Amino acid sequence: MKRTLTLLSLILAGCATRDDHARAPRELLPDPTFTQWFHIRGLGLPTDDGGVHGVFRSSPAKSGTPVWTLAQWASKHSLADTAVTRQTQLAKDRFQIANPSKRVIVDSRRGEIELGLFASACYDRPRQKNEPWPHLLASTALTDTRYPADFCRVEQMQRLEVSMACRLTEFADKHPDPDPDLHAAQFQLFLYVQNLTQGDDGFGDMLWFGIPVFDNRVPLKEETYQRDGGKPDASGKFIYSLPSKACIAAGEGFVKNGLLLAGKDARWVDIRVNAAPWIVYAFKLARKNGYLAKTELKDLYVSGLNFGWEMPGTYDAVMQVRGFSLLATSKPLPPSPTIQPSAAREDAPPPAPLPAVQP
Repeated sequence: MKRTLTLLSLILAGCATRDDHARAPRELLPDPTFTQWFHIRGLGLPTDDGGVHGVFRSSPAKSGTPVWTLAQWASKHSLADTAVTRQTQLAKDRFQIANPSKRVIVDSRRGEIELGLFASACYDRPRQKNEPWPHLLASTALTDTRYPADFCRVEQMQRLEVSMACRLTEFADKHPDPDPDLHAAQFQLFLYVQNLTQGDDGFGDMLWFGIPVFDNRVPLKEETYQRDGGKPDASGKFIYSLPSKACIAAGEGFVKNGLLLAGKDARWVDIRVNAAPWIVYAFKLARKNGYLAKTELKDLYVSGLNFGWEMPGTYDAVMQVRGFSLLATSKPLPPSPTIQPSAAREDAPPPAPLPAVQP
């Protein structure tokens, strides 16, 4: 009887240990400190194919292939064009790439990145309706879309803690008479929520899940959802964006007493949210509005992300980001069948020894 109870206790303890280990928060970012350098994509059509055209050396030495990418859609002066772009080592672990329309600085020891987009160097005149606008985005994949990881599966997530701290160090409005329906400077984070069930009719379909950081038009943003459009190469997919109050504490935004807080000594603004329940809500909203019709919740994974600037207006701005993290916690494993110790007989023989594990 004692042997039986001892074995039962060890089995249950082992199950609890495995469950606790499986549920421990897991960092989804493949390179949180940006040490593995960046691929640089082109400007996109009609200038080029938008493929990888260069590398930004963001640390003294890298191991493996870059997992981060810099995208610079619809801007001018490609960061991959060595005729107009210069890469500089500012300190031991601090690296810069810059040209007349963009600047990126990375501190790979601290895990900090600075994204500067100077749209005044991209526009010859104010943007008109349905015209593209300049971007400067850092993006990365979170899982292999062919063999997606369970910890990226939305249905398995109990929590997805998204956090970053942001500081607006430069902002210049160079837009004559802006139209708020057409012109803006926006810094935001988007998660790619995608159907990755191989063979499913909805495989590859997705929604954009947005976490707002800064929009020069309003101190805080309300919840929004819409079709991705407004330019020729838009995806046509469902876009959902959180209300700012869900991720920025009251009174802690980029505006104070009606004044924009920008400069080297401006305050850091913390962005924090458990995105897991919001993603489920966004999916239900997408379905209600006719999107993702061939996708179920069990098919969805958080497959990647991007963050940075989109500027449909003539603004020059720089944002610093530090402490970026995506911590996923899985739901508890289903309970194992209950084993009643009283069912064991006192004269029951000891269990057979387990087979040896071959090295």
